[in-house]
Amino acid sequence: MQQPAVPPGVPVPGDVLAGKYRIERVLGAGGMGLVLAAWHIVLERRVAVKFLLPEAAALPDAGARFLREARAAAALDGQHVARVLDVGSLDTGATYMVLEYLTGEDLG
Repeated sequence: MQQPAVPPGVPVPGDVLAGKYRIERVLGAGGMGLVLAAWHIVLERRVAVKFLLPEAAALPDAGARFLREARAAAALDGQHVARVLDVGSLDTGATYMVLEYLTGEDLG
């Protein structure tokens, strides 16, 4: 299975995000976002990093909606919900959300 391309402005495998997340590979992409697997260098654990695609980020209020999504997800608690660990933005303006990395099967 071929991995989706990483759009410009989004870290690629080998890059270190925020000085602590080493990007490993693309996990998946959808109509609005891209999810990357990364390694938390300090805590030595795998995480998932979600980015808005540039086309989605260009939409009005996209950044505010992404932040609301992060806050709503952080308010959820359960064994089947990925915890939000961090949010931030790059110098490029790309906004990201760091999530707990969960393993399992794709429901699709």
